[in-house]
Amino acid sequence: MIYPLYRRGTFAVLAGDSYPVSYTADADYVRFADGGTKPVDLCERVFSVQVYATYRDHTVLVDGVDEAGLARVMEAEWDGDWATENGFVHENAYEYFKTVDLRDLRDYYEKQSDLLFTRWRAIHFARPVDGLRLRENWTGDLAVGGRPRSGVLAGEDGRVAAVTTRAEYLGHPCEVAGIAEDGSVHIHSLSLAGSRAEANGFVLGDNGRWAKTVHIYDLARYHEHHADLLFDRWRESTSS
Repeated sequence: MIYPLYRRGTFAVLAGDSYPVSYTADADYVRFADGGTKPVDLCERVFSVQVYATYRDHTVLVDGVDEAGLARVMEAEWDGDWATENGFVHENAYEYFKTVDLRDLRDYYEKQSDLLFTRWRAIHFARPVDGLRLRENWTGDLAVGGRPRSGVLAGEDGRVAAVTTRAEYLGHPCEVAGIAEDGSVHIHSLSLAGSRAEANGFVLGDNGRWAKTVHIYDLARYHEHHADLLFDRWRESTSS
């Protein structure tokens, strides 16, 4: 049995429901499968979805799922030796694929890349100038125009997910904890620790996390991480 909430591709959210669409970067419209269009300014969100999970404690991209509940997965940690040892087939230069039972996956989540981020950023913020002072005190949750989002969110066709907003700073993955109206962004490193974090200007907070304030234009690959809270329930209900 296929997981009913599996999806991949590009989607637009209107009135709380998501629809598959096609979208070209910086375009003013999204296009639906029937050829109809809608201005992106009327869309709550426009995003692309890639699905990831863990298989035998290793991250994989869930490339497709069939009606029998079999998933075609790609090894996503660039570890060819592990892939070969675990029955993956080397198909392209650095890509290893395997077909597995969808129920054998764990930690299932959607990476939702925000396709309107650069458009939204240009509307709300000017590029930083020399001498600009960034926000120093971060109290409470700060957001601008609905970004960033976090917490358990329900909606969009019955999906329930634990959401964090993420981006890259100097090539390093970070969680986006807050955005202020002056363009200051509070981030937590998801990869750096100790001396490497300090060298990149992060400070260890009382909560044990390495934090830094940067400008919104310092971020790349802005996206939301949606940890699916219904996948385990489905997997357990279909176990033989």
